[in-house]
Amino acid sequence: MSKYISVFFLTLFVSVILFFIFGSLFLNDGNPTEKAVYTVGAIIIFLLSFLIAQIYYVINLIKKKI
Repeated sequence: MSKYISVFFLTLFVSVILFFIFGSLFLNDGNPTEKAVYTVGAIIIFLLSFLIAQIYYVINLIKKKI
């Protein structure tokens, strides 16, 4: 189980770093929607990291059955 948790946190960490690196390239001065975009982006990153960890778990589960 710790393998899947580490996959989750690794993808989350890499995604957050890339999100802020690429997000800083498109900064606008004083744009009020920027906070909303970062919030939605952070939620999407969290959910996709969880999805990647679950897919990794299912792939390993299928390998064990075969």
